[in-house]
Amino acid sequence: MVTKGMRVGKYELGRTLGEGNSAKVKLATDTVSGQSFAVKIIDKSRTSRLNVPFQIKREIRTLKVLKHPNIVRLHEVNVSIVDGKTWIVVIEFLLW
Repeated sequence: MVTKGMRVGKYELGRTLGEGNSAKVKLATDTVSGQSFAVKIIDKSRTSRLNVPFQIKREIRTLKVLKHPNIVRLHEVNVSIVDGKTWIVVIEFLLW
């Protein structure tokens, strides 16, 4: 379970920005640089449907190569230090 104020690696998690069936997106602060990021927290146990892991990997692969001012930039991808069962995708946080 991921809660506000919890640290995942060097990121301190803040409020929830969005939520779906298998993932939650939280505002996070890099405790080293102070920069804000959006952290997508994907629960592997909820992605057991056939194509979901493939779709997640494809999304990560795509974000790695795309460079455009209208597309968020991928910052980091990790398996959670907390439980080893959670993928953490750190992306650029944009205010709109």
